Amino acid sequence: MYEAIANLKSLYKRAGRSFPDGPSSASDAPCRTARQGPKHQPAVEIEAPNYLPRVDTRATGRGNSSDVPSHRGGSTSVPRGSVGHRAHRPMDEAEEETRSQKGLQVQSDTVSQLERVTCALHEDLEHERSKRLGLVDNVTRLSSERERDRSDFAFAQLENERTQRSLRDDIVEARQDIFRFCGEISELQTRADSQHREHKYLL
Repeated sequence: MYEAIANLKSLYKRAGRSFPDGPSSASDAPCRTARQGPKHQPAVEIEAPNYLPRVDTRATGRGNSSDVPSHRGGSTSVPRGSVGHRAHRPMDEAEEETRSQKGLQVQSDTVSQLERVTCALHEDLEHERSKRLGLVDNVTRLSSERERDRSDFAFAQLENERTQRSLRDDIVEARQDIFRFCGEISELQTRADSQHREHKYLL
């Protein structure tokens, strides 16, 4: 009751009229009734939207008025958001399948590329391994040749030392022979001089 009175007060204020708070006289009652009669319907029409069911726009995904059920005719319209959702679902699935196929193709291409790179690296590794083995063989051969050359050098050095000792011995012996020959020559010269003096004396 108090809510109805408050609503009537608000309606009178909107219409620019005053709403008497005290009791009215009998002469004023028909006038107020005549004036209040047509005002009840607008109050219902104005307040009626407050009792309409609210539609959660978050559930439908759209804020269109076509999604709200009609309170006059009683019929309801089909939400366009759900229809669009069902229409887009196969397209989304097709796009998802396309993206999945593209992703698989990219993965396959990546795997193939990695296999090619791995094969190339394996070939390079084998080449480097054979090259390393060749270098190891060369180093081994050079080391053996160096050892052989070192032994040959040592043998040649021994031969040179032996030859030098032999030459020194020969030189010493030759000097001794020269010294002996010098003595013999001096003795022969002395004899020759003595014989020459004797022969000269006999003449």
